[in-house]
Amino acid sequence: MPKCTIDGKEIEFSAGENLVKVAKKGGIEIPVFCYHPGLSVVAQCRMCLVEIEKMPKLQTACSTPAADGMIVRTQADSAVKARAATMEFLLLNHPLDCPICDKAGECDLQDNSFGHGSPSMRSTEERRTYVDVDMGPVIQKNMNRCIHCTRCIRFGEEVAGIHEMVAVKRGNNLDITTIDGKQLKTEYAGNYSDICPTGSLTLKDFRFQKRAWMLKKTDTVCEGCSKGCNMEIQQEGNKVYRCVPRENLEINRYWMCDEGRFNYHYTQDPLRITRLKGSAFSPTPHWDEVGMAFKKLANGATVQILIGTDLTLEEMQAIIDFAKTQLPEAKLFHFGTPGVRRTTEDGPLDQILKMKSKTANLNGAELLGLSPLETEIVKAESVVVFRGGRAALPKIDSKNIIGVGVFKESEASGFNMILPSLAFTEKNGTIVNHQGKSQLLKRAVLPVGQCKPLPEILMLVLNAKKREGAGT
Repeated sequence: MPKCTIDGKEIEFSAGENLVKVAKKGGIEIPVFCYHPGLSVVAQCRMCLVEIEKMPKLQTACSTPAADGMIVRTQADSAVKARAATMEFLLLNHPLDCPICDKAGECDLQDNSFGHGSPSMRSTEERRTYVDVDMGPVIQKNMNRCIHCTRCIRFGEEVAGIHEMVAVKRGNNLDITTIDGKQLKTEYAGNYSDICPTGSLTLKDFRFQKRAWMLKKTDTVCEGCSKGCNMEIQQEGNKVYRCVPRENLEINRYWMCDEGRFNYHYTQDPLRITRLKGSAFSPTPHWDEVGMAFKKLANGATVQILIGTDLTLEEMQAIIDFAKTQLPEAKLFHFGTPGVRRTTEDGPLDQILKMKSKTANLNGAELLGLSPLETEIVKAESVVVFRGGRAALPKIDSKNIIGVGVFKESEASGFNMILPSLAFTEKNGTIVNHQGKSQLLKRAVLPVGQCKPLPEILMLVLNAKKREGAGT
């Protein structure tokens, strides 16, 4: 493979890679603002200037492809001075509002100012000011903080496929805005906040909620559809504050849709049932009562077990094993998204990330041999519904309905018993996306209320039956 030398370190690279990427391979960070690996290169912020041997002028590392034998110096005096000048220029109009800015602690401007800027300012002129702009339900814009990197414009045109963000006017008066001041319509608006290197585009959902450095981060997978986008759950005090995309070039690249980004809210909904509920229990139910109550309700002549495709492989397998020994006559079916009963019926919902199946593990259910629920209305003497919280509930005509999993109060009408289990933020497990790739859900927060892992609930029922059989 070809090699180049950056700051005295010899680094191998692939043809076509720019110097920013190659330097990162060698553990050398070249500061950038306008450059993003998922967007086109414009080389307009001039923050990545480096000295290259045999070239008379400094070159932008983001737009310069590495060449075999090239010698690059990122810490040459000329490059250091150029970066300091760029930082001084960008900070001429930038407000000193880091203490109230949501980007504080993860802001490229802060980091590069500390690493490459000057501790003093020479300007005395007043800074330009703009009024905050509402850009729709997801994004709030503060133009005072904008450094004209145009990442947002390029994201709309190149990724979202919508020409929404534009630059109007010129020079000091340049304004990044939507066409005619309209609100953002895209279903990928949250990515504008992710790629903004400053606090100019912020998430309304997260605005003024929590400081970035307080958040604990967990790598996991989105359960919003069968795409299985990689994401990071950020929480503090056992409360999820936001979800952000995690890079996976084979699945979601650098992005995620708003539906998946804000999907976590149902797990913290005040109307989520987090305690044992049902007429089969005493006024103050305890988990010791579950076994007998379950047996009483699930002892019909005909029993159907419905398994949501929003459950993990491990949970599905535990249900299958439980049914074989405890309810051998029961019929098992999987359910999840109306109109998408099989993986052959699944497919892209748009040209970016979204899929038709609105549950993450349809492929996994098929791999375990579960059959899809074909009927519009489920009719049986007893019905047991296992659900992770996202699978769309079918209509059920039964006198005995047991719900195990995540349910809201509005979803539980007609249920005789609810056994609360874990949401995707509260458990570990495996899901298989539409490509057949196995990925891991990882627990970010602890279970709430009386919620228990699904295998543990099944074990309580099983042990209760054993105790009864032993005459205890």
